[in-house]
Amino acid sequence: MKKFAGAALVLILGSSAFGLMVSADADGFSDGTDICTAFTGITLSSCGKYPELDGIVYAWGDGLASTGDSVFANSLPFQRQWAASNVDGFAFRADFDQPADYVAIDIIGDDYSGDIGVLYAHNSDGSLLQTVTSGTLGYGEVFTATISIGSFDIAYIIAGGSPSGGHAVHLDNLAANIVPEPATALLLGLAGLLLTKKHRMLMYKHRQ
Repeated sequence: MKKFAGAALVLILGSSAFGLMVSADADGFSDGTDICTAFTGITLSSCGKYPELDGIVYAWGDGLASTGDSVFANSLPFQRQWAASNVDGFAFRADFDQPADYVAIDIIGDDYSGDIGVLYAHNSDGSLLQTVTSGTLGYGEVFTATISIGSFDIAYIIAGGSPSGGHAVHLDNLAANIVPEPATALLLGLAGLLLTKKHRMLMYKHRQ
């Protein structure tokens, strides 16, 4: 049993050397807490030209949360809603400390007449790499918007309700696979080598 566990750990750490999964979730924070820099590898912000938008992302309790009991919120009166309009929007933004090749975020409908959400991925030059749009979401319905590309080029994402039709949605549970910092990558590589060596020793003893 030990040899199989060791082999599994080697595979996990070996793949992690090519990327490090990071995440952001509003759970565990009290309502109104500034969570812009609360997560390793990710900086959150609100963006758009809507009056009174202060650029901060807060945690806020919400019965529609896809995980736990809180979602991402902004400074507006309708704080838990996000809209990605290019004109007067109040969109959710996440910048990654290192570029990512995979991102995912839960988009939640909050309207009985149906909502549509959108996720945009951009590179460091601001160029749009890929867009994912949900179908029509009913009240409380969750769509996990996912973007996966073949290279570590995603510098930041923007998410919210689709500009087409003026939709607004709730957002929760962000995850990304980013390039590890050099020190982290080194530690992961060393751990992988040690586990590989241990696995080989166990295999050798098993054959004796």
